[in-house]
Amino acid sequence: MGGHYIIPGSEPYDGYHDLHLPHNPPLHPTLKYIPHTSFSCEGRDYGYYADVEAGCQAYHLCQNKMVASFLCTNGTLFNEQFQVCDQFYNVRCGSPYIDL
Repeated sequence: MGGHYIIPGSEPYDGYHDLHLPHNPPLHPTLKYIPHTSFSCEGRDYGYYADVEAGCQAYHLCQNKMVASFLCTNGTLFNEQFQVCDQFYNVRCGSPYIDL
């Protein structure tokens, strides 16, 4: 059996599988549609931005006060640092860029 022994003599703990097994409710948003939020491109430079109110599953392209909205697939969130939809456990939604 795989896993790491946190306390000698105890059952092994496998954090990898805890993250990847289905959870109810899921550990991340599972949106079917882009939700309406208060996100605005006002005062933002051209670029892609995660929508924190949508749990970072939705993201927007700001271009001259215009906005185009997109949705990452379930299980992924928009990672502003790398400008991609990334596995949910790699994204700190609404937090500054930090090494994970």
